[in-house]
Amino acid sequence: MGEISKLYAKTPDVQKSNSVLRIQRTKSSQPIKSSADRILFLQRTIGNQVVQRLIKSGALQAKFKIGQPGDKYEQEADRVADAVMRMPEPGVQRQVEPEEEEETL
Repeated sequence: MGEISKLYAKTPDVQKSNSVLRIQRTKSSQPIKSSADRILFLQRTIGNQVVQRLIKSGALQAKFKIGQPGDKYEQEADRVADAVMRMPEPGVQRQVEPEEEEETL
Protein backbone atom coordinates (compact mmCIF):
# COMPACT_ATOMS: atom_id res chain seq x y z
CA MET A 1 0.00 0.00 0.00
CA GLY A 2 2.50 2.58 -1.15
CA GLU A 3 -0.35 4.79 -2.31
CA ILE A 4 -0.86 8.22 -0.95
CA SER A 5 -4.27 8.62 0.58
CA LYS A 6 -5.95 11.98 0.28
CA LEU A 7 -8.32 13.83 2.54
CA TYR A 8 -10.44 16.55 1.00
CA ALA A 9 -12.20 19.41 2.76
CA LYS A 10 -13.33 22.91 1.90
CA THR A 11 -10.90 25.69 2.71
CA PRO A 12 -11.77 28.18 5.44
CA ASP A 13 -12.96 31.70 4.56
CA VAL A 14 -9.53 33.02 5.55
CA GLN A 15 -8.18 31.90 2.19
CA LYS A 16 -11.03 33.75 0.40
CA SER A 17 -11.74 30.97 -2.04
CA ASN A 18 -14.06 28.03 -2.33
CA SER A 19 -11.39 25.77 -3.76
CA VAL A 20 -10.75 22.34 -2.31
CA LEU A 21 -7.82 21.91 0.06
CA ARG A 22 -5.88 18.73 -0.57
CA ILE A 23 -4.01 17.22 2.33
CA GLN A 24 -1.76 14.29 1.59
CA ARG A 25 -0.35 11.78 3.98
CA THR A 26 1.99 8.90 3.36
CA LYS A 27 1.90 5.28 4.45
CA SER A 28 4.36 5.99 7.27
CA SER A 29 1.91 8.25 9.10
CA GLN A 30 -0.79 6.77 11.28
CA PRO A 31 -4.06 5.98 9.51
CA ILE A 32 -6.99 8.29 10.07
CA LYS A 33 -9.72 6.08 11.51
CA SER A 34 -12.67 8.09 12.78
CA SER A 35 -14.26 11.34 11.69
CA ALA A 36 -12.91 12.94 14.88
CA ASP A 37 -9.38 11.89 13.87
CA ARG A 38 -9.95 13.41 10.43
CA ILE A 39 -11.13 16.68 11.93
CA LEU A 40 -8.17 16.85 14.32
CA PHE A 41 -5.74 16.08 11.47
CA LEU A 42 -7.29 18.82 9.34
CA GLN A 43 -7.24 21.27 12.26
CA ARG A 44 -3.54 20.61 12.93
CA THR A 45 -2.63 20.94 9.26
CA ILE A 46 -4.54 24.17 8.63
CA GLY A 47 -3.40 25.58 11.97
CA ASN A 48 0.23 24.92 11.10
CA GLN A 49 -0.23 26.55 7.70
CA VAL A 50 -1.75 29.66 9.28
CA VAL A 51 1.06 29.91 11.83
CA GLN A 52 3.67 29.64 9.06
CA ARG A 53 1.91 32.43 7.12
CA LEU A 54 1.86 34.64 10.23
CA ILE A 55 5.57 34.06 10.84
CA LYS A 56 6.40 34.91 7.21
CA SER A 57 4.28 38.07 7.35
CA GLY A 58 6.15 39.31 10.42
CA ALA A 59 3.01 39.36 12.58
CA LEU A 60 4.57 36.74 14.86
CA GLN A 61 8.03 36.84 16.32
CA ALA A 62 9.59 33.41 16.02
CA LYS A 63 12.10 33.83 18.85
CA PHE A 64 12.32 36.21 21.78
CA LYS A 65 15.77 37.51 22.65
CA ILE A 66 16.63 38.43 26.22
CA GLY A 67 19.20 41.17 26.57
CA GLN A 68 21.95 41.60 29.13
CA PRO A 69 21.06 43.07 32.54
CA GLY A 70 21.46 46.83 32.55
CA ASP A 71 21.27 47.27 28.76
CA LYS A 72 19.76 50.42 27.23
CA TYR A 73 16.27 48.88 26.97
CA GLU A 74 16.20 47.89 30.63
CA GLN A 75 17.43 51.35 31.61
CA GLU A 76 14.66 52.96 29.54
CA ALA A 77 12.05 50.68 31.13
CA ASP A 78 13.34 51.63 34.59
CA ARG A 79 13.12 55.36 33.73
CA VAL A 80 9.54 55.02 32.48
CA ALA A 81 8.52 52.98 35.54
CA ASP A 82 10.05 55.59 37.87
CA ALA A 83 8.23 58.39 36.04
CA VAL A 84 4.92 56.55 36.29
CA MET A 85 5.39 55.89 40.00
CA ARG A 86 6.16 59.59 40.66
CA MET A 87 2.95 60.75 38.97
CA PRO A 88 0.53 62.33 41.41
CA GLU A 89 -2.67 60.44 42.00
CA PRO A 90 -5.67 62.18 40.48
CA GLY A 91 -7.92 63.93 42.96
CA VAL A 92 -11.09 62.01 42.34
CA GLN A 93 -14.00 63.05 44.49
CA ARG A 94 -17.28 61.27 44.56
CA GLN A 95 -20.42 63.30 44.59
CA VAL A 96 -22.68 62.31 47.43
CA GLU A 97 -26.18 61.55 46.23
CA PRO A 98 -29.08 62.22 48.58
CA GLU A 99 -30.49 59.07 50.08
CA GLU A 100 -34.02 58.15 49.20
CA GLU A 101 -36.37 57.90 52.13
CA GLU A 102 -38.22 54.66 52.55
CA GLU A 103 -41.97 54.83 52.56
CA THR A 104 -43.63 53.53 55.68
CA LEU A 105 -47.11 52.13 55.44
